[in-house]
Amino acid sequence: MTIQEYLKEKTALLARAGIDDAETEALLCFETASGMNRATIRFSAEKALADCFPDDVVEKIDDVFSRRASHEPLAYIVRKAPFFDLEFAVGPGVLIPRFDTEILVETALGCLGFPQMLPGDPKLPIVMEIHTGKQCNTVTELEKSGFFVQGIVPMLVPDTTPVRPVRILDLCTGSGCVGITIAHELQKKGVDFDLLMTDISPEAAAYAKENAKQILGDSDNKSGSRWRVEITDLWPKDLSSKFDLIVSNPPYVTKDEMEELAPEVRNHEPDLALTDGGDGLLMYRRIAEGLKEYLDPYGVIAVEHGCDQGEAVRKILNAALGNESAMTIRDYGDKDRVTCGKR
Repeated sequence: MTIQEYLKEKTALLARAGIDDAETEALLCFETASGMNRATIRFSAEKALADCFPDDVVEKIDDVFSRRASHEPLAYIVRKAPFFDLEFAVGPGVLIPRFDTEILVETALGCLGFPQMLPGDPKLPIVMEIHTGKQCNTVTELEKSGFFVQGIVPMLVPDTTPVRPVRILDLCTGSGCVGITIAHELQKKGVDFDLLMTDISPEAAAYAKENAKQILGDSDNKSGSRWRVEITDLWPKDLSSKFDLIVSNPPYVTKDEMEELAPEVRNHEPDLALTDGGDGLLMYRRIAEGLKEYLDPYGVIAVEHGCDQGEAVRKILNAALGNESAMTIRDYGDKDRVTCGKR
């Protein structure tokens, strides 16, 4: 059997199992298990499979296809998932990063003053550093000279006033994809950050640590920035300072919706990261309860939620923030996806 014939057979296997885009997934499975890149696969398509790989490698390739045909997520099989312009290590016990969640990162970056391309060009609440009046990620020549105009009111910023790192809290961090991506964007601009990621799952926390080290570098690299991962029910155990930005992609799938999920999700990804076992709003209520203690007076909260939960999450956050600042951002499919607000 040639490689081309083998791939045709396995593509048919995946298609019969109900895998979408079976041809593309067959190539990905083969690449991952064989170690052969796509160009070499095409170049070697007419070669016999047995001439290219020893029996143990062929068995490994067969096993990958069997796992995918049983609807094990491809990301778990290949042990990685793309997110934004990065790649995150994932595996059993941690939620796989989704494209939808990139809207949460885009919103958070917009709240930090980054140019944003969100649908509808919403006017986002901006995180401000109370001591300097400076947008956390933007240092203009005017600011460097010690002068900043906030609206129409000039504010003097003494040169002796240090600009502290941007303090970020990522609740229910999972793989760390949200907090780490935000920090990575700050890192690219040379802006110091203090990132704390929390999760109740030791398995998820381990992946977050691995990803942070690979993407952000060692947490004690003496660059002025640092990251930490804490295993906790939700909020950090010790609070040394409030946070400029709190982000979260908490479990929000309702108990009834769990039965409707694809088998890749329902049977393999951790329930703890998907659902609260009830109406899907429990974690937003718990997050709201902690905002007074953990969110800086000039800080912003941004959370992902289900497409029919925008109104409910706005009400929960507005009650906690003590104002009507909460606004819902729609995703690229024109569905409610993220709600953010400011104290």
